[in-house]
Amino acid sequence: MQTTVPARSDAPAALLTAAFFLSFGLFAILRPDKLRTAMDTFANSWKSDGWHPYRMPLPVVRVVVGTVGIAGAVLFSYIACVTWR
Repeated sequence: MQTTVPARSDAPAALLTAAFFLSFGLFAILRPDKLRTAMDTFANSWKSDGWHPYRMPLPVVRVVVGTVGIAGAVLFSYIACVTWR
């Protein structure tokens, strides 16, 4: 576990990461079919016909991946707020 407080110079990177997670989470909520297609194409480039999360039903992809994305955005926003104190 990290025992030091992040430096102020870490805040822009944390905000950029939060923006990435937020956009990913919103994309998963609004367009789960496009996300599943992108994950399918990427997974098949490595190994065809394996089990991957993209085989989940669209409502599950929407809830699980969207929630993880928004939770990541909240976490990195909190990290950015801690660095500015």
